[in-house]
Amino acid sequence: MPNNPNAAKASRQNDKRRLRNRAAKTSLRTTLKKVRDAAATGDAPAIGAALGAAVKKLDKAATKKFIHKNKAARLKSRLSALARKSTAAARS
Repeated sequence: MPNNPNAAKASRQNDKRRLRNRAAKTSLRTTLKKVRDAAATGDAPAIGAALGAAVKKLDKAATKKFIHKNKAARLKSRLSALARKSTAAARS
């Protein structure tokens, strides 16, 4: 229990921020999972759409500092490599 008004306000702010961060990270994980699921099926249009959404979400998360910019770059690189590999496998 906060002992003064400043501590009470800080507690309220921390609660709001924690919920906002958790929602953003959960949404990001869901988007990444959709790309991996689309790659597993080998459906090229679905992979392209999911990858585009994931790249946009990763860039926004890095801009808002939910994740580090280098982590966003690493994930985008790995997802695009996965997408290339699965579309190439589907074509052959």
